[in-house]
Amino acid sequence: MEKEISKRKQKILQALVDEYVSSAQPVSSGDIREKYMPEISSATIRSELASLEELGYLSKPHTSAGRVPSPMAYKLYVDKLMPDVGLTAEEAEFIRSNFSKRIDSVESIISRTAKVISDITNYTSVIVVDNFADITVKEIKLVPIGDDSALVIIITDQGVLKDKTIDIPSDIKGDLVVIANNLVNKVFAGKRVAEILEPFEIIEEEIEKYRELFEEIIEVIVSYRDEGSKKVYMEGALKMLDYPEYNNIDDAKNFLSVINDKENVASLLETGDNIEFSVKIGKDESGGIDKCAVVTAKYTLNGREIGKAGVIGPERMDYNKVKSVLNYIGKAINGIIDEDE
Repeated sequence: MEKEISKRKQKILQALVDEYVSSAQPVSSGDIREKYMPEISSATIRSELASLEELGYLSKPHTSAGRVPSPMAYKLYVDKLMPDVGLTAEEAEFIRSNFSKRIDSVESIISRTAKVISDITNYTSVIVVDNFADITVKEIKLVPIGDDSALVIIITDQGVLKDKTIDIPSDIKGDLVVIANNLVNKVFAGKRVAEILEPFEIIEEEIEKYRELFEEIIEVIVSYRDEGSKKVYMEGALKMLDYPEYNNIDDAKNFLSVINDKENVASLLETGDNIEFSVKIGKDESGGIDKCAVVTAKYTLNGREIGKAGVIGPERMDYNKVKSVLNYIGKAINGIIDEDE
């Protein structure tokens, strides 16, 4: 439970967290005075550090004179003390350059997003796409290819496209393809994916010849659902092993066992209904990972949640940078989709 502390303790705690995130070494009163607070004596800083340790914000490794933050310290840092620095011009340009080209499928957008987040933060990134059943089909286009096949393009209210080549029944040729296209849109346009996939009578006796075509298109929508709904994308799973906290073989094995379970990873990104940005530090009551931090952003489009992006790193992760990256990428994704529309 977070405890109220004075402004001076907050400044000292902020300095200690900043230094530990940067160095990964226990921080002494001398480090804080020399680099952050030369106006305060070492004796005063030592006294405040001892008090913060008693309150549960710091711990002192047996082999060091310095101290390290506890999960409670990181939580306070993220909630109240973290400076709003934002991304550098180079980092922002890196993100923009990766999203500057047209991307034609939801899977391409998500896999690229996962890679960009991992590359720029140097942590493990996870993205969970969900709520696919609520997506509405806006239009379906049939583009003939040769005599016996057509390209099906499905346009949704999320602005993403799915294309796939299907076979055309032998008795549907020429102008009948145009008629079929109009009929397909009459049946499917404006309906949610969940409605399309529910069993219901959509083909009357007089359009029996189009039944096979309808079934082909439904198969495409089913495959689209299966590839996009509650799918977990991950990048940089082994990057955690580069950090000194995971030099211990047991800790490394524990982390790898957690992230190898995709359902478990998806549950790590769960947040409250109205929470847009969530931080889980350590294996606390919210279901995190021991000695890790999980930062999650909820992404919405047209007022509807389309998924979550998360970063998994050591407890001493650069929270400011991670939050800035997740926010900036959310805007970049919306920019791509707006252009496609």
